[in-house]
Amino acid sequence: MPLLEGLLIALRAVWANKLRSFLTVLGNIIAITSIVAVLSVIQGMNGYVEDKVVGLGANVFVLRRGPYIITSRELADKVRKRRSITLEDLSELRRATTLSRTIGATVSSPHRVRFQERYVDQVDIQGQSLPILVPANFEVERGRLFSATELARARPVAVLGYEVADKLFAGAEPLGKEVRIDDVAYSVVGVAKEQGSVLGVSQDKMVVVPISSYRKQFGSLESIEIPMEAFSEKQTGALKDEVTMLMRVRHHLKPGQEDDFSLESSESLTSFWKQISAAIFSAASGLVSLSLLVGGIVIMNIMLVSVTERTREIGVRKALGAKRRHILWQFLLESITLSTLGGILGVLLGWGLCLLIRSFTPLPAAMSLASVALALVVVFVVGLIFGIYPANRAARLDPIEALRYE
Repeated sequence: MPLLEGLLIALRAVWANKLRSFLTVLGNIIAITSIVAVLSVIQGMNGYVEDKVVGLGANVFVLRRGPYIITSRELADKVRKRRSITLEDLSELRRATTLSRTIGATVSSPHRVRFQERYVDQVDIQGQSLPILVPANFEVERGRLFSATELARARPVAVLGYEVADKLFAGAEPLGKEVRIDDVAYSVVGVAKEQGSVLGVSQDKMVVVPISSYRKQFGSLESIEIPMEAFSEKQTGALKDEVTMLMRVRHHLKPGQEDDFSLESSESLTSFWKQISAAIFSAASGLVSLSLLVGGIVIMNIMLVSVTERTREIGVRKALGAKRRHILWQFLLESITLSTLGGILGVLLGWGLCLLIRSFTPLPAAMSLASVALALVVVFVVGLIFGIYPANRAARLDPIEALRYE
């Protein structure tokens, strides 16, 4: 039997029992919709993490008191007891390291920023040294950045984030105006370029001030972060070793004693996200596999019912010369067609769900051709495996007994 003819017969059989066919493949539809949506979110997040969350650069890492991601209460308690990273550490690293191109320093905390009667709460006040390495995409759009002299003399000057400038000045020119961070006045010398948001959290709700001015206002007890840039990606590992040795000496750590600081890079965040995405994919795969198993059993059951209903038709075909392989092929093709149609509906629903996620949540989602191809291959295999028994049963029917069936 030609493939096209068999496919047309299969489609007619599906169309003749539309509701039954839909209910039969409902398990496949739900499974494929779920896996396509999950893969779309993971795919979108992969690019998002690389582009916005990480973004440090291959040859940049940050010396911190603890890691970016705290995964347990025990680790949080351990980090809390560690020695602070200080400006003295910064000075020593700048003096002693030989493989670093630039070394900066940053510290931040949330405070209220006010201009006349307008104010914005929970603004990320960032004390920065020069040059600014973190955030990596920081640029001044209007005005200027504070100078080395202003940094050295702890001048009260500030660069406003795009959102803060918009909310405080509502389109008016902020340069040269005076804003208050808590109760301390700062002169606005610049406005940062808009950075957008990360997972719904605005990156423009911040104010950058000299780190010396920050410590003059908020004190020097808070641990700072020290971002460092190596001359090249190949030298990053050697620079990390150099920094580790210097910090262990400064903190008087004995051989074999655990580091009381962390060196965080893009790879740290990327690796953590890969662990999360692998766990999500594994959990989703388990649920989808169960749904496909149930869907396959339902398809097999309905195909057995179809064989029983069409027993006389099978007898007529065999009487007219149809061989076992023809009957086997016909019912196997119907099972595959039924399962694949469920997969196609699932892909379409998954694509719609992907659009909804992208439109109404901060989660990015991007459907790839690979996920669509994987989904269709899976439902094809489900139709093939669970269609073999009913198709074989139909092919083995005795034509005389089949013709007598009422």
